[in-house]
Parts: sequence; C-alpha cells; structure tokens
Amino acid sequence: MADTHAHWEGKGCSGACWDWTLVGWQKIWHQKTIQMCVLVVFPLCLSACNLATDVALAAEYYTSGDIEWFAWTVCLVIGSLLIVHIWSCGFICLAARSHGDDVSKFARVVQESPSKLRCLSSIPVVGISAHYVVYSRLIWSGGDVSGPELERYLPIIHLLEAVTAAISQLCLQTKIWVYTDERVSVIKVVSMVMSLMVTVKAVVTYLYYKSYLHRRPLTPGLVGRLVFMTFWKVLEVSVRVLTMGLFASAFTPWIALRLGLHWLVMTAAFFGIDRKLKGIVGLCAWGLAMVVDTFSMTFSPDHKRTFWLNSALTLLGNITMVTVWYTQKTGHDWYDVPALVGIVVGSVVSAAFGLVGMVLNGRIEAPAAFCRHRDASGTETEQQNAPGNSVALNTV
Repeated sequence: MADTHAHWEGKGCSGACWDWTLVGWQKIWHQKTIQMCVLVVFPLCLSACNLATDVALAAEYYTSGDIEWFAWTVCLVIGSLLIVHIWSCGFICLAARSHGDDVSKFARVVQESPSKLRCLSSIPVVGISAHYVVYSRLIWSGGDVSGPELERYLPIIHLLEAVTAAISQLCLQTKIWVYTDERVSVIKVVSMVMSLMVTVKAVVTYLYYKSYLHRRPLTPGLVGRLVFMTFWKVLEVSVRVLTMGLFASAFTPWIALRLGLHWLVMTAAFFGIDRKLKGIVGLCAWGLAMVVDTFSMTFSPDHKRTFWLNSALTLLGNITMVTVWYTQKTGHDWYDVPALVGIVVGSVVSAAFGLVGMVLNGRIEAPAAFCRHRDASGTETEQQNAPGNSVALNTV
C-alpha cells in the first residue's frame, strides 16, 4: 500500500489523477451493461431518433399543406432506408459465407443461425439491427467484438446513412428555411440537430477505426485527439451543409452540377492515383466513397494528392457558392453578412484542421520538423562541399 501511494506521489498530481481516471474507466468499461449501452443501445437509438424526427417533420409538412416539401422529405427517408438495407444485407451475407481459420467471432455467430439473421436483415427499417443482435450476443457471452465487421463494415453502413439520410436532410431543411423564410419549428430544429449528430458520429467513428486508434492505450493525447476530430467534423459538416443549403435556395438546378463535378474530379483522381483499384468494382466502390468526401473529408486523406485536391475543391467551392449566393440574392436579410463571413472563416479554419489531422496521422510532416530536416540537410551539403571534403580534391 505504501509502495502504491509512493507511486502515485512520484508521478505528480496530474499524472496520478489521470491514472486514477484510467483505472476507474477500465473497471466501468469491463461491465457488460456499459458495453451494451455504448456499442449497441446508443447507435441504435441515435439512428431511430433521426428517422423518427424526419418522419415527424414530413408529417408536419403534410398537415400544413406543403406537399412539395413533404414529398422531398419522404423520398429522402425512403431512399436512405433502401440503401442502408441493401448494404446491411450484403455484409450479413458476406459474414455468412466467410470460411477459413481466421473467421471472426461475428461471422461464426452469423453462421450458427444464418436464416434468422437474414430474415431480420431483410426488413428494410430494422435491417441494420441484425448486426447489433450479433454484437449483443458477443458482449453477453464475453466474446471478442473486434474484427472487420465492427471496424470496417458497420462504420461504412453508418457513413452511407449519414450521407443519404442525415446530410441530405440537413441541406434540404436549410434550403426550405431560407427559401420560404418561415418560422423554424421545434421539430425542425430537433431533426437538424439529430442529423448533425448522426453525421459527426458516423465520420468520427469511421476515422477512429481507420486510424487504429481503438488499438492504442487510453491516454490524454488520445482523448484530446478524439475531441479535436469531433470539433473539426462539427465545424466542417456545419459549414458545408449551410453553404449548400444557401446556394440551393437561390440556384437549385446548379447545386447538383457543382456537387457532381466535385465528385467526378475526386473519383477520377482517386482511381488514377490508387493502383489497388482495378476494374468496374473498384470504380464503383471508390465512386461511392467519394460521395462521402464531397461532404466531409473521410477517404481522401489516404493520399497526399487527393487530400490537397479535395481540400482545395471544398474550400474554393464553399467560398464560391456563398459569394455567388450573397451577390445574386434579391432582398436583404439579417443573416446575409453573418452567413457570408461565418462560412468563409469556417471553411478556412476547417481546411487548417484538416492539415493538422494529416500531421497527427503522420501523412504530412510538421512544418517545424520539415525546417529542421531542411537545415540539417543544408548543413550536411555545406560540409560535403567544403574544400577538405570535396570528392574531386580528395581524388586528386
């Protein structure tokens, strides 16, 4: 006991506090109820609440006689459900057909009762629940919940949900609010907040597993990095959605062309740079991935050139769209100048955060380290070119 006390005192107040926090969190996390809440209940409740608020908003449009906005909202809801349903069924089928010695425990649970899980995944509204049913069984049995299904497949499904359901609804509701200049209802605010939460959670979760942060020990640096990623994505998605909503309110036919060109350039660039992508399958896969990157920087940081290209397209696109909207709109509203300044500043800050993220991931060298390497290489070159170290003179 005295040795333990001396250990805490030797590490200082801040280190001891963090160690106590880490030990307490590990004890809490090992409880199955906490794991169920974090890995199963929270994602399902967030998706269900997002769907419920969208349906309630569509009902509000219908009762108020706004049939056009009702139709758009319902179409986005149904379309997103179908897309998520198709991918959920596909990943369940992949798990059922897995074979070999390295099959994950998720796939083994699916193979034990394939008919029941396929039947559950065939229901469009609750198809994604089949994945969480398997996770629930693994958690309660004390099994390992890691593997490609949790680290890759499920985050991709939630990314598709974020793009097709959350971000599209955010853009639509922003356009409706600006176009009609109507008073914002409580249900619309709740729906937009839920959509933003779903989007940020999906992107941060995907980057969390993609960067293998889940395999690192819990440290203050890791917590700070997760907080940074969350703040960055909240800012990035908010600025992007507000820009597209404002631009679509005045130039609806042109928003699809603008986003289509962004998607086409990024898809062609990624397919040309990444040599692992071959054939129609690779083109379709990364074409779908670039739909996500049109709204949020997710896959393009895999390569420096695609990162710089997407950053430039997003920054210039945001500034161009909000400037055109501001200069061409008829009438003046109280939010015109704040929206213009906020989007320009937010786009620049978001681009800077993206650069910081690349440095943290080790894909781009920090400016200070680059200057040090440059100075070191310059000193080495001078030493090599000195008379006493000249190759030609030494040879002579």
